[in-house]
Amino acid sequence: MRLTHFVLALSLCACWAQAAGPNKVATTDRNLWPEVIHSQAAFDRASAAEILQFVHVMAKVPLASAEDISRFTGVKQVSVDSVVTWRSKTQQRMLEGYRFASHNQSVKQWDDLVRIARERLPAFDSKWRESSEQFYHYYLFEQVRLATLFPRISSEILTFNDTEVTGERFDDGEFLLTYDDGPHPTRTQTLINQLNYRGIQAYFFVLGSKLVPAEHKNWYQSQCLGSHGWRHHAHKALDKSKDSITSTDQVMAQFASLPSDTAFRPPYGMRSLALSQWLQRQGKPVYLWTIDSQDWNARLSSRQVADRVMTLMLLWRKGIVLFHDIHPHATVVLNDLDDMVHQAGLKWRSCS
Repeated sequence: MRLTHFVLALSLCACWAQAAGPNKVATTDRNLWPEVIHSQAAFDRASAAEILQFVHVMAKVPLASAEDISRFTGVKQVSVDSVVTWRSKTQQRMLEGYRFASHNQSVKQWDDLVRIARERLPAFDSKWRESSEQFYHYYLFEQVRLATLFPRISSEILTFNDTEVTGERFDDGEFLLTYDDGPHPTRTQTLINQLNYRGIQAYFFVLGSKLVPAEHKNWYQSQCLGSHGWRHHAHKALDKSKDSITSTDQVMAQFASLPSDTAFRPPYGMRSLALSQWLQRQGKPVYLWTIDSQDWNARLSSRQVADRVMTLMLLWRKGIVLFHDIHPHATVVLNDLDDMVHQAGLKWRSCS
């Protein structure tokens, strides 16, 4: 479950009110793209276009000062350093992604990419351009807003150390599916059956308070289990966080197939620097994510969730996809996503 739909505890409302999610979420209609993505070449063409559109939007929005950032995000207390870090990292990722998508290794500078976007975007279909530009304006808002709150309110947007896994170091075209907040009495097993049928291995980050070894022992045998803590709370206070993780590990230890260095995903991506350092010392990797499906969002249909994830897969070209097995969208959209992965010559990364 994401930071953007956190039900704010009263004791934290003064600080966390700014972390409530935006009213408008980045969604688009993939049918507006004029080509079916049925090959690696088609994926690369669509990917190059998505990257150029995001570059175009990023270049138009001023983010150089605290005043610029506050005006764009509506956040009063901004972390300029975090936004600068996020912007620099994202520019490098867009350059790398565009070189893969265009098969042109000569594009080295951000200004060159901005120029290419300005020159080539007008040639694309106007309906796609209009919808895509709106999508990336909203998506930029989502990203910058999280960056400007970091590290005061931490999330997946940036890391505390190099052992926190985001998917940025995956190979081009490689994605890992992950599911949070389970197990669910019916949806989790249905989803696992789908994954097994399609030969996909995913990470399930479970809540210790929900996990019953006698009932769930055979559910995850072909998948990977990770810890989401004992209950779905922000893991900020170090001692309470240790208790939450240790208690969940004790339950998970009854699943014989689990590795000893069980991965941890903090609810909402919320963790402190002290907790991140403690987990690093324990040899427990922190798994964040690259692509937030927004599958928890009641305002989105399954089609909108699928289109959002596909679009962000085209944009980032690799990474970790966040779903929730307690919500129905995850099961509904899996087949379409897997079809695109196979047709486009992409790869689901094995969790093990």
